[in-house]
Amino acid sequence: MSRPLRQPREELRKSIVETSKSILDREGAEGLSARAIAREIGYTAASIYNVFESMSDILMEVNRETLAELQALFENLPREASPRLRLQALCLGYVAFMESNPARWNALFGGMRQRESFPDWYVGTIDQLKGRLGALLVEHAGECGHRITEAEALGMAENLFITIHGLLALDVGRRLDLFTRRSPEEMAGFAIDLTLAGLGAGSGAEAGIGR
Repeated sequence: MSRPLRQPREELRKSIVETSKSILDREGAEGLSARAIAREIGYTAASIYNVFESMSDILMEVNRETLAELQALFENLPREASPRLRLQALCLGYVAFMESNPARWNALFGGMRQRESFPDWYVGTIDQLKGRLGALLVEHAGECGHRITEAEALGMAENLFITIHGLLALDVGRRLDLFTRRSPEEMAGFAIDLTLAGLGAGSGAEAGIGR
């Protein structure tokens, strides 16, 4: 029989999510379980499932907060800097976040897919991140005297993210050194430089967008 809740449901919900993040950071996904969470917050595992239906739902909330932290990377960019410098700062911030929080980053983007569909807020937040990245690319192209459409910028943003995601996935798995001696920061910066070089060459098909 589960122990009566000793704090309001919403506070307990926040405690569960924060404790899950802490366990992930310390022990990785292998150490995360309802019993581990309950042990740290002083409740029973049954109490955890009175708030969340499953561990998958808890991870969804952890991912929500991780996505919010990625959104904050944009908010913290120096507004007076050029689009190029903001993109480079964004790249370094993203790599630093991954290196500081590999388990949470992996919970967001790694492992086998466990769901057939994701909540609207989840997909919508990722779309917002891509859109903000695309907006920086549009701004940079404009400074170079070229014009690209929002659709073209979004395609480039997707390509850039997938490229950087791939090298970070190799780094998290300690396999990046099989392909290069360069650091994740160097490789990610190189990917941005290639993208911006294409923007400087022209717009649309002239810059090779969509090829």
